[in-house]
Amino acid sequence: MKKLIFALLVLVATSASAQNGITNEFRFGQGEDSVRCIETITIVNVNLNNKDYATAYESWKTIFNEFPVARVDTYTNGVKLLTELIKKESDPAKKEAYIQELLSVYDQEIKYIDKLQAITKTKLSAGQLLGKKALAYMQYYKDAPVDTMYNMLAKSVEMEKGMSEYAVTERFMKYSALKYKQDKSHSEQIIDDYLNASIYIVEVLDKYHDNIERSEKKYQEEGNPRDSLNAIAYGKMIDASRISKSNIDAYFINSGAASCEDLSKIYAPTLEANKENIEYLNKVLSVMSMLKCTNEDTYLTAAEYALAIEPTAKAAMGCGYRYYKKGEIDKAIEFFDQAIELEASITTKAELCYKVGLIQYSLNNYAKARAYANKALSFNSKYGQPHILIAQCYGAANKWSEDDIMNGCTYFLCLDRLDRAKAVDPSVKREADKLFAIYSKHTPKIEDLFMRGYEAGKVINIGGWINESTKIR
Repeated sequence: MKKLIFALLVLVATSASAQNGITNEFRFGQGEDSVRCIETITIVNVNLNNKDYATAYESWKTIFNEFPVARVDTYTNGVKLLTELIKKESDPAKKEAYIQELLSVYDQEIKYIDKLQAITKTKLSAGQLLGKKALAYMQYYKDAPVDTMYNMLAKSVEMEKGMSEYAVTERFMKYSALKYKQDKSHSEQIIDDYLNASIYIVEVLDKYHDNIERSEKKYQEEGNPRDSLNAIAYGKMIDASRISKSNIDAYFINSGAASCEDLSKIYAPTLEANKENIEYLNKVLSVMSMLKCTNEDTYLTAAEYALAIEPTAKAAMGCGYRYYKKGEIDKAIEFFDQAIELEASITTKAELCYKVGLIQYSLNNYAKARAYANKALSFNSKYGQPHILIAQCYGAANKWSEDDIMNGCTYFLCLDRLDRAKAVDPSVKREADKLFAIYSKHTPKIEDLFMRGYEAGKVINIGGWINESTKIR
């Protein structure tokens, strides 16, 4: 029976190869070669399962060199076993050989990408593979030439755009900043790189948010634990992507490539000539907004020009800042609300709501600030900053009772919000912990609350405009 099954496998391999050959060769080879190919694949898989990487390696090389499109897992297996061999190898020459071979795995997979794509349901992409190769290159060659790494990463990101892995997009910005430090003629390119990296990382965040929503909905409908685990995994990817987003900002800002004054000097002389060029105006608005240069006349003028051509979120936000600067707050809020409505990305929608909340907070409009913070959370429940903003609102307007001891209970709510901020968004932990230490000092003593009929663990409703319950700590 086993011989019959094996013969059928060979027959299937031989017949399938007629449609999936490389030039005059076949996917599994022909005749005896096809038998040897399938036997060798089995040996590779058995040894990999047993974690016998040295033995698996010898058989794997045969498949890699002689049957390059037999199976897609030839490449994933190659990365796995070579990574292990590199880790365990103490001889520098052998380690170097393994590293070079690992890099060649990505090169060969890219070479045969079309053939491999035809035999798998999993989407394969040359840009993603190039990005993985770049990450591997950086891992093993700490002093890799900046130009080499920048060119590799730039090509990968250009091919993948918003589908790039967050780590690849982040490293792309890192090496663009390093390149600028070596070559100041890279000044305009680093601005473009920063703009693109910022856009792409937001697209990554939106994708993960969509995946979470889809997985959670499927879990509610079908109850499959795998969907719940997928949602948790995507949540972790959001956390990592958000950190990458912060790092992208930091690489650009710390490069010193462009301060607000520098950007104004670059863009101000060109605005009039480009007043009807919406693509150019949006670029100016994007870069200056990301660098918080929204008080610059160049930014505000670009916003007016852009809004006259097309109502976009960037333009509306810019006009909002112009009226805010002039002190016309109600008019400014109208434009801010328009910007939120026009924005397509849920990640950016949430960020815009948070920004407007900050403006309301600066004007001591705490109830309105909380409303915008909650609106931000309705778009992105994994966003920590709005929780921090609400905590700050409660801390700034904590008086709801004639009894100062009871007013101090408001700070328990502040602590609740800070805990929630850290729980949903680890990237805000440092800021949340600093505020936590401050607000903790203002909570009432248990003995004072006991005299008023409250003890630890009891629920208390904070009145006034806050009107929210918390527990005594």
